[in-house]
Formats: sequence, C-alpha cells, structure tokens
Amino acid sequence: MSYIFRGRLCGYICDECPEPLSRVKVRLYRTRREQNAEALAAASPKDTFAILDDDAVKAKASSLLGEFETDDAGNFNAELPEKYDGGPIEVDVYCGTVPGRKETPKPPKPLQFSITVVQPNWKPYGRDSIAIWDYCLSWRYWCLVRSRFQAWVICGRVTVCGTRQPAPGVRVNAFDVDWLQDDALGTAVTGANGQFRIDYGPADFKKDVLGLNIELFGGPDLYFRVETLSGTVLLNEPSSRGRKPDRENVGNCFCVSLCVEELPEITHAWFTRVGDFALYSDINHLTNGLTTHAVPFGFAGAHGGPGYAFYSHMQLIGDCPKTYPGGGGPMRYRFLYEVLGDGTGLHPMTSAHTLIPAIVGSRPISWDIDGTGPIVTSQPIYIGAGGATTPPGPTPPPSPLPPAGTPWGPIPPIVIGPDAADGWITVDPAVTNSGFSGPLFYFSSESVVPGGAAPGNGAGNAVASLRNGTMIRIVFEAEPVTGATATEPTLTNQLQHIYINNWSDVNLLNLQQYVDSGNACTGLTNNLDILYTADHELMAGWSVGISSAATIPPFAPPLPSGTDTRTPPDGFGSRNLNITTWQPCSYRVTLSTQRKLTNGDNEDPGHTNEVTFCKK
Repeated sequence: MSYIFRGRLCGYICDECPEPLSRVKVRLYRTRREQNAEALAAASPKDTFAILDDDAVKAKASSLLGEFETDDAGNFNAELPEKYDGGPIEVDVYCGTVPGRKETPKPPKPLQFSITVVQPNWKPYGRDSIAIWDYCLSWRYWCLVRSRFQAWVICGRVTVCGTRQPAPGVRVNAFDVDWLQDDALGTAVTGANGQFRIDYGPADFKKDVLGLNIELFGGPDLYFRVETLSGTVLLNEPSSRGRKPDRENVGNCFCVSLCVEELPEITHAWFTRVGDFALYSDINHLTNGLTTHAVPFGFAGAHGGPGYAFYSHMQLIGDCPKTYPGGGGPMRYRFLYEVLGDGTGLHPMTSAHTLIPAIVGSRPISWDIDGTGPIVTSQPIYIGAGGATTPPGPTPPPSPLPPAGTPWGPIPPIVIGPDAADGWITVDPAVTNSGFSGPLFYFSSESVVPGGAAPGNGAGNAVASLRNGTMIRIVFEAEPVTGATATEPTLTNQLQHIYINNWSDVNLLNLQQYVDSGNACTGLTNNLDILYTADHELMAGWSVGISSAATIPPFAPPLPSGTDTRTPPDGFGSRNLNITTWQPCSYRVTLSTQRKLTNGDNEDPGHTNEVTFCKK
C-alpha cells in the first residue's frame, strides 16, 4: 500500500492577494523523537513556522521522506516511501526565489523554511491511501520569506468611487517620493476585477545619485497615477500623498485600494501612440521615423530617445467608439502597413501580424465569483490572434453548473480577432465606456520587418555585412460595420514614418591567447590581449570591462568603450594589458552592448558576453 499526499501551497501578500508557491521544492519529513508530533499537528501555524539555517536542515536530513516540486499553480503530488507509517508529517519548503523578484547584482541564497506539522486525513484510494491538503501561508510569514529575497510588491484594486464597479483595463503607475527626484517603481494594467500587481526591487527606489543613497530609511513612500491606456489621466495623486502615515516607508508587501471618479466614454476614433510614444510629438513621423526624446517626458524612469528606432512587439494605441460618432451605426477598425520603397502598397494587419493579446475594455457579465450567487461584474475583452471575428453573444455559465455555494471559477475572457482577409475588428456593442480604448492591436513587427542574429566576422574584426532596419508606414481606419458611406465616411489617420530594426547586436569577445593556443584552460602569466567586436546600426553604448574575485582588484588602463560603432571610435579591435603584477586569481572580461531600440514601452535591456581566465 502507498500513501499519496496531494497538496496546494500559496502565500498571502495581503488578505485579498494570494499567490501560488510555484516551482518550489516541498520537503516532507517524519517527525522526530524530540518533537511532540501530536501537539505540533494540533498547533497553530505561528507555533511551527520557522526559517531554517544550514545546521537545522542537516540535523533532520535523516528524517526526509522525499522532495517534490510544485507546478505553476503551487500543486504537488507526493507518493511517500514504504518507511512512512501514516503519521504526522513536517512540511518544509525550499526555494531559490519568489514570484516577481527582480534580479539583483548578488542573488540571495536559497532558503528553507518549515511551514507546519500536519496529520493527513487519509482515505482509501483503491489499494492505496490518499490525503488532500490545501494550505496558504499568512501574509506575515510569506512576506517575511519574500523580504529575504529582496522582493517588493504592490497589490491593489481600482474601482469607480462610491460604487463596487471595478475599473478594468486602466494603467496604474507607482512612484516613490525622494529628496532629489521621484522614482518610478513600475506600471501595471488592471484586470477584469480592477486588480493589479507591480513587482519591483531595492534598486528601483534606492537610487544612487552622485554617490548618495537618497532612500536612507525604510521602504518607499508611495503615490499613484491612474490613466487610460490611451493616456487620459483618471487619478493623479500629489507626491505629498507618499508622506502620509499609511504610505510612508511601506514594507516589501503593500496592498492598496484606489478609486477613480469615472471611466471616460469613447467618442472618437483615433490612432494616438506606439506604446508610450505619441505619434506626432514623440516620433519624427515626417522624416526618419525615430523617437525625438525619452518618454514619459519629464518623469523619472523615462525610457527611449532621442534617436531610438522600434523593434519587437509594439502596442498600437488609440480609441474606437462602438457606434459612429454623432449617432451612426456599429463600428469596426483596422490597421494597415506599407513597407516604404518596396512598391507593394498597403497591406492589412491580420492574425499573422499579432502574437500577444491586448485588453481593450470590458463588458458586463453575470457570474458567481465567490459562491454566493451570480452578480453583474466585468468580463475582459482582448484583441488577439484567432478568436471571434465578430463580437459573440452573452457568455453562458459553466456547464455542468457547479453545486450551489461553489464559485464558477475565473471569468472567461472574450477574444476578438481581426478579419482574415481585410483585418477588420468589430467593436463589441456591449462594451462599457462606449468603445475600445488602449492597445487596439499588438503588432509583431518581426512579421513585417524580419531580423535575427546579425553575423559577425570573428572577435576583433570589423563586421563585413551591415544589418540595417526598414522604414514602414502605419495607417488606421475606422468605419461602420456596413462599410463607409457618403454620410459616414471612413475615419483615418496615420504614422507616416516609423523606423524598425529587429536585428540583434554583434557582440563578440575572445582572448588572443586562447586563439593562439586553441586551449581556453591555459593560465595566463604576463600578457592579456582582448579581442572585441561590438556593432549595431543604432548602438546606445558598448564597453569592455574586467572584474575579479582577487583581494586586490586589478588596476587596468581605460578599456575600450563607445556609443556608435559606425563612426570612430570603431567598435572592434584588440587591447593589450600587462598582467605580470596582477594577483593570481580568476578574472572575468566582459563586453556589454545596448541598442537604441524600444518597443514603445521598454527599451532594449542590453547584452553582455564574457570570457574568463586565470592568472598564474
């Protein structure tokens, strides 16, 4: 007979914001002689939770029954070994990270913590016994674990003031008040129930300005701005709000409720932005198609420009009402593109040109959210590949209907896809706020302007064949579903020029000593010859660096760096360093590059290549 122990683990950020303990290792132990197993199994979690050091983990290693990994939803399935007799089990969790943690220069050590001792309620399961266990750590303990990983999170909900109506599909921006400049911590778009989550790290609010850490005490001081995806501001808290007691020096887990006075109605059809970049003020739409400055202009945490091109998946943002402005019929819209200079003209954007669904609004739905009976709430509407080409009717309840008192589960989204032939997208007549707003189409630019790995010619050599981008034009059209007429003509505007480059940068690094010997395991004694090649049509910057675990780090003369590889100084060559006096140790040579590219919401994160060597 086998014992099968199935469980699901989660942790609370706050009472209304749980998250699964996904991809962690669950370690199950037999209770030991020194433990009062029955008392522990009956104890409250506060009596049994503990973060363990290495000695405590080693001390109970001989009692380990098994180690089992959770899935993305926090579920695990443990088939216990024959030596287990059905008694109490001590449950530990071993994790190397937590959900949403931002990378830090020095990753924290993995952590093991004991949750509780549980006596499974075993029931017959064929020839075996099975027990089901569902457990969620309180926010006090789970946030303590998250703090060990320097993981900070804001979990919240946006509603319409004075009502329970959620505000789905709006962007929430979080800021930290500081002496010299406010820090932008992150943004998120609310879901169907108005909920949002923003993950950030210490580096986002402990900014080092002129060598001074200006966040001297505690955590960040928070204030928020809420806006529609097309940029209309709905809530703009003053920075002084972050100095109030409920927002000052918040902990690594923070939950907040925000409200907006109303959700604006959509009364016009207009293509307004590519991500955060406004068509006619942030992009040089008349000539080179590059950005003119960073956005959001004037705010901390701005990204991009000037002189940035676009790449990857881009949000084409705008508005389209559900009926023709002025009282006409139901509306539809589409985007078209033209590769300038290829002579083939305009082509509609269809499902082949989008991979990521974009939320454009919501519509009312009757749904049993918590098992107390159906209520009218919001159902998200997405534009994506596939899905209905015309808005579907009301969404039916689950079939078969769950028993009374049982929630119906997650609200299913509506996905509307572009027409296969002409790319038309019909606005759902049941949409709230009178239309679609925000990312009306998530454009996968690689489908029109291919890129890939740009070929090099070996580290230290110039790139033989350059890889440039492509200029395209994007046109927006909106008209009645029945087609444009003399009284209801097609409404249109366009981005005349936008420059796109999807080629990766050339980032090649090697050591001449390795090239000569053909052996990367030979230690170096007197000379270090670095071979480097950094190239891209639009290079924001590149640099060679050296680091080491040596007690006395090496002093090296200025190493190669630059901002543009296609004009002097060239981004290729070699650099000789005399390392005779360097301390015997391991060393790392790096080549870091970053392209002047943005997808409208984030700029290129950069690329670092490295070579290691040992000084004998």
